[in-house]
Amino acid sequence: MASGHSGGRGLRRAVARGREIDGARFAAYVLRAAARTQRVVITGARCAGTVDLRQAVLDAHLEFVDCVFDGEVLLSGAVVNSLDLSGSRATALLADGLRVHGDLVLREARIGDAGATAPFADFRTDGDRVLAARRVSEELTTAPLRLVAAHIGGALVLERAVLGGPGPWILFAPRVTVGDSLRASGMESSGGIYLRDGQVGHSLLFEGASVSAIDATGLRCDGGFYADWGFSCSGPVRLRSAEVAGIVTFHDAVLGAPAGAAILTRLRTARLRVDFRTNPAGPVVLRDARIGSYVDAPGSWPTAGALDVEGLTYDRLGSVEPVGVKERLAWLARDGTVTAGSFEQLALSYQRAGDERSARVVRRARERRTRRSERLPARVWGAVQDLLFGYGYAPGRALVWLIVLVGAGSAWFATHAPPPVTGGARRDWDPLLYTLDLVVPVAGLGQRTAWDPAGVDKAVAVLLILAGWLLATSVVAGASRLLSRRR
Repeated sequence: MASGHSGGRGLRRAVARGREIDGARFAAYVLRAAARTQRVVITGARCAGTVDLRQAVLDAHLEFVDCVFDGEVLLSGAVVNSLDLSGSRATALLADGLRVHGDLVLREARIGDAGATAPFADFRTDGDRVLAARRVSEELTTAPLRLVAAHIGGALVLERAVLGGPGPWILFAPRVTVGDSLRASGMESSGGIYLRDGQVGHSLLFEGASVSAIDATGLRCDGGFYADWGFSCSGPVRLRSAEVAGIVTFHDAVLGAPAGAAILTRLRTARLRVDFRTNPAGPVVLRDARIGSYVDAPGSWPTAGALDVEGLTYDRLGSVEPVGVKERLAWLARDGTVTAGSFEQLALSYQRAGDERSARVVRRARERRTRRSERLPARVWGAVQDLLFGYGYAPGRALVWLIVLVGAGSAWFATHAPPPVTGGARRDWDPLLYTLDLVVPVAGLGQRTAWDPAGVDKAVAVLLILAGWLLATSVVAGASRLLSRRR
């Protein structure tokens, strides 16, 4: 039904009898009714043609519930107190620059042609290795729901709405401002959602929604971004350079075929959850993101080569199930171009948690990774350091090697005592002290110069001396590296 004064009796009778109303007549009635009452309600209207309310200033709450608009609804530049199109159908809602003091409600509305589908393709590969349009022209881009630079003082409600159209973008709303939340739980869209440089006062809620892409590059949000609990997307979800004060979560989300991906380059948020329901079809790009708490799940890690963590920083690292340091290193290895900085970030997270042992394991893995790109002599020397004492991160191993060398040498010389040096000072024979003097370069026990081995005994003595110098040099190199990195 419609509410208003006597000028609307004919329109109300037409609505009640299910008659089709001309779009121009519908718009004229709304303008007259809004000038006389604070609330204009029209329920179940069937409207043919364009409803043109562009630039209109309507000091009223508009409720067009369960209406059918066979043409476009034009609201660009209009000003209204609130607008409710719950359950309504429209060919398009074009509202660039719309100002709504309260809520814009499209709950269970159907905008555009829900049967039309357009694959999110025919785009070039960008720096994040994902197909996407490099530039989107606001003037040339068509979409059934346009809210370019719209200002909504309350909430933008798209719960269980169905959006469709032939183009890649279905909701096109760059620079949109929403004072409260953007609520799109259960929404279905055959195309993408474009929210670049938007501002949301509270949260974006996409629980259970199904879309082909989301581009929220440069988004500013004071709450959270919830693409979780059954959220599905067949293309990239972009939060590049976005700032989300609370949480960004993809818990139980599906980033499926053909190009589902999470592009979170330079994202800033207090908490990030990327525990998808399944492995994403495309890459997870976290390059230069700054995260307070990072949580994932081994069962939803991206495939090898589809992870990018270069420059990613996080204060705490967690998982929904126990993940050991070896498994976490396997996660890191899924970034085929991972650098030493990513290893150090992982080591720091273990160190902050008080797990020094895991931090040493990660740093040792970092040294192994770094040595791969060096020349053969450096790789050989690195392998020796790794074997002897784990690049300085397994100091106990150096002690083990020292004990092995001293034990083996003592056992040999216990049955192969060399003759004393002619004319030298008389000393009592002690195979343990003699071996220590050979193995430890700075021991200075006087045993090495007091005895004169020959033949095989001399070869064993020389071997122990060389092994001792090799062990000492490796320990000094490792210690110097550790001290230089801690300064």
